[in-house]
Amino acid sequence: MAKLSLRKKGDGGGKSAAGKALGAVLWTGAAIGAAALANAVIFYKTPPLTSKLDGGEIRYFPTPDGDVFYKKAGDGPPLLLVHGIGAGASSAEWENVWHALSEKYTVYALDLLGFGKSDKPSLFYTAENYLSLIDDFCRQVLRVGDGRGEADVIATSLSAAYVIALSQRDPSIFRRLVLICPTGIEELASDPTLSSRAVHRIFKAPVVGTSLYNLIASKGGIRNYLKSRLIADPSKVTDEMVETYHVSAHQPGGENVLPSFLSGYLNIDIADEFKQIVDLPLLVWGRQAVETPVGNAEAFLLANPNAKLEVIEEAGMLPHVEQPEAFLAAVRPFLAAADPAPAAQEAEAAVAAAG
Repeated sequence: MAKLSLRKKGDGGGKSAAGKALGAVLWTGAAIGAAALANAVIFYKTPPLTSKLDGGEIRYFPTPDGDVFYKKAGDGPPLLLVHGIGAGASSAEWENVWHALSEKYTVYALDLLGFGKSDKPSLFYTAENYLSLIDDFCRQVLRVGDGRGEADVIATSLSAAYVIALSQRDPSIFRRLVLICPTGIEELASDPTLSSRAVHRIFKAPVVGTSLYNLIASKGGIRNYLKSRLIADPSKVTDEMVETYHVSAHQPGGENVLPSFLSGYLNIDIADEFKQIVDLPLLVWGRQAVETPVGNAEAFLLANPNAKLEVIEEAGMLPHVEQPEAFLAAVRPFLAAADPAPAAQEAEAAVAAAG
């Protein structure tokens, strides 16, 4: 005779499912905890960043969102250098042309907010943040605009697009524009989409976002990106270069800008503004540029017949890094053509001293 069981059918299976679910939760929590710890260790073990620009004065420009690091060197007309935007970017980009440019100009090289040695607040970064920052920096540090004179500027990629936009908001700020592989017409010009906004949310998610950032900004990730997207000659991607980008990318808060960049919130359309530039703008492009190919220069030349194009051979997205002498050979005459004559400089200095 079969024995009766008091246990309801499915009880054992129910307990097993509950146990599995609890185990999954515990394992997930452990995995998240391990990832959070790993992320913290990466940032903790990264040494403080030191400037790659030798000499000059170390200064900080206070803003409502944090302090902006910059270096100043040389004597002469003001010249602003604005680095490109990307994981690990900083004013170190100008290392190979810094001294040469400071021989004739008062050169200012800043780390944009969220990069390099500048503060990296947890903001919702947009193009307007950087437009306002560069505008304030020019007016308060370089003391140009508002009828007080103009500054020359050299800017890379997306930062070059910001400079173009500012040059039309107030034509009294900039004199000569040197634009290295600029964006804003065919590249990085569109508004964020629904899918790109989702990317922003993922990268801003606790633990998951930082883990993705650390994967992108790992030494291996940086080395691969430099070799495949930014630098034409892979042999020029040295361990020192990779280390500079890696250390810069992992200063506290270094992950805060990338979500906005990847999702398009830093994009800006400057097609109309570029058409209105009256003074001769100089476009400098590396022949082997991949991220923003030299073919994109055509849209700029069609938009503004006043623009001049200089193509640097055996260089990618950063010709001033790979071919500094060729870059300087293209840029120096362009800037010098707009320099006032010595007598005019002395008269301006006398007026400034009297004021």
